[in-house]
Amino acid sequence: MSTNGEVLIEVKDLKKSFGEINVLNGINAEIKRGDVMVVIGPSGSGKSTFLRCLNLLEEPTGGQILFEGTDITDPKININVHRQKMGMVFQQFNLFPHMTVLKNLTIAPMKLLKESKAEAEKHAMDLLERVGLADRANAYPSQLSGGQKQRIAIVRALCMRPDVMLFDEPTSALDPEMVGEVLDVMKKLAEDGMTMVVVTHEMGFAREVGTNVVFIDGGVILEQGRPEEFFGSPKNPRLKDFLSKVL
Repeated sequence: MSTNGEVLIEVKDLKKSFGEINVLNGINAEIKRGDVMVVIGPSGSGKSTFLRCLNLLEEPTGGQILFEGTDITDPKININVHRQKMGMVFQQFNLFPHMTVLKNLTIAPMKLLKESKAEAEKHAMDLLERVGLADRANAYPSQLSGGQKQRIAIVRALCMRPDVMLFDEPTSALDPEMVGEVLDVMKKLAEDGMTMVVVTHEMGFAREVGTNVVFIDGGVILEQGRPEEFFGSPKNPRLKDFLSKVL
């Protein structure tokens, strides 16, 4: 659950344009340790661009992003050091097809965190156990369902022991019956206190798990708040219209 503690990510006047097109038009946000910020909005609103700017997968055109007190938009810093503490899960699973599940999970911790093979494998197996996939450790990605692959992708990010997890529409490429198993894993993570920023179309998840729900449209935050107020009594006319179509 949300704590009133330390600010993990602070976004100040974030702007992003692709050529002539302005996608983000001055976004300010704060994510505290233990928060689950859920970002919703219509397609093309800028919500995925916002998420991808948080670890500089997209380079902001203007503004600042402070992660654990460091301005990561400063060209002098080594972004890869900070990225190691930011787990990311995409729509597509991007598992290495020629490696077993276990190898997919241990390659980065061994290489980047310098964990021993035994240490990395133990941590990976503990996490696989938590998501109900310990029996698939020696399987290859092609032998897994979409829901299983996405649960593995979440575990792969967790194997790097991140301080925050970023999710970019993690269920939108899945068959409807597989969505629940992935959302359950994310829900457990939130219950365990993981700080998360989640871009999603899953309103039930936003309502049930989010500590703060943010509505982005036209590259600006039009409304944000606790789920009960956000869904129960929205104020912005554009948000009211959006919710009337998706709820």
